[in-house]
Amino acid sequence: MSISNKFQIRITDLVEDCEVNKSELPKLIGVDYRSLANALNYGIIPTPRILMRIADYFNVSLKYLLGTSDDEYFIKANIKTDFKTRFALLCKEKNVTYYRVSKDLHFDNSYITRWFNKNYFPSFELLELISDYFDVSVDYLLGRTDDRTC
Repeated sequence: MSISNKFQIRITDLVEDCEVNKSELPKLIGVDYRSLANALNYGIIPTPRILMRIADYFNVSLKYLLGTSDDEYFIKANIKTDFKTRFALLCKEKNVTYYRVSKDLHFDNSYITRWFNKNYFPSFELLELISDYFDVSVDYLLGRTDDRTC
């Protein structure tokens, strides 16, 4: 479990700026109340899937949401793509195998099998490593935007 004061401040500001009651907000975002409350009260960073839902709701990049960038620029993808499709595309573009990526980034290639066959999702730390490896943003890797640098 990661905790970030920057994330806590950013999400608190976003929630305060929206005109929705805090008790109704989790349902609108599609997250459970506890995840949002933990983020607001303690700065606990939720799973990547929940982070994406929050970022989608507020139409911000994950970097902005996490407080690692003050750049509010974000344009949603015309057609949202999933992580598995983007990962496969990036491997093809770079002409590397999934195994090569796992070896270069020092994680077990069974993770990739779980992502593709069991619909598991990588941790945010692993998403950051993969996005750096392909020189794209995490938002691009997750299919949230078509802008590779956002």
